[in-house]
Amino acid sequence: MKTSAARFAAGLTLIAFGAPAPASGQYFPPLIVVPPAQQDYGAPKPAPEPTRPAKPKPPADAPPAAPTRRGHYEGRTYVPD
Repeated sequence: MKTSAARFAAGLTLIAFGAPAPASGQYFPPLIVVPPAQQDYGAPKPAPEPTRPAKPKPPADAPPAAPTRRGHYEGRTYVPD
């Protein structure tokens, strides 16, 4: 009988003091939330850059341009032929 009374008392104590812990734990530690910076709606936005025309493609029947330098790379070193 003493063991069941002691268990009951211990359980009641845990319920009495342990039940409010999760509810009060959400407020500890105090969390400081910084709001985002305000937007400046009064300042005018810069004008967008004008679009540039695309470069014309060379005709398909034209030969490719010859390279100006002849050689190859061996690792990071350029070796002229």
